Amino acid sequence: MSRVVEISSAKSGEERGRRVANQLLNATMTYGRLILRRYGELGPFGFAMDREGNIARETLEIPRLPTDPNRLWKLLDEHIADRARRGLIQAAAMAANVTLDEPSAEDYRDAVLVDIETAHGYAVRTTIPYRIYGGQVHNLLPRRIALGKMQVEDAVSRIFTGATFHGLS
Repeated sequence: MSRVVEISSAKSGEERGRRVANQLLNATMTYGRLILRRYGELGPFGFAMDREGNIARETLEIPRLPTDPNRLWKLLDEHIADRARRGLIQAAAMAANVTLDEPSAEDYRDAVLVDIETAHGYAVRTTIPYRIYGGQVHNLLPRRIALGKMQVEDAVSRIFTGATFHGLS
């Protein structure tokens, strides 16, 4: 069963940015849960929305991906920022697995951190705690991913600084 995750905002001027962010967040978390369920771990990954509003996972065209998650995050960030500078995308989300400094309200210690930005200046950082159940005994018990309460905070745009976007307003 898939659960829709949504960012809420009281500011009416941010409606479009929030709508785009919600679409990216749902694509990101659908993929994140799939990978966690399949492999039990998660490396950095990203999604972007093109000028027509289509969402796709961002991939790096390099022969070998780095094993260091921080290096992979940096390469992915540079790749997405380059596409933003060229005006190819109007929004992006980057996600990574993190360990929380303090357990969540549900007592979860792991979380998916998702940074979302749009070309129009909307930027948020979401932290979605999770716990994996099952997956033991040579994967005879399927993994189940339980999500905790999402935390959302405003963020500073990093990817779309200086980007020229000529898309929808």
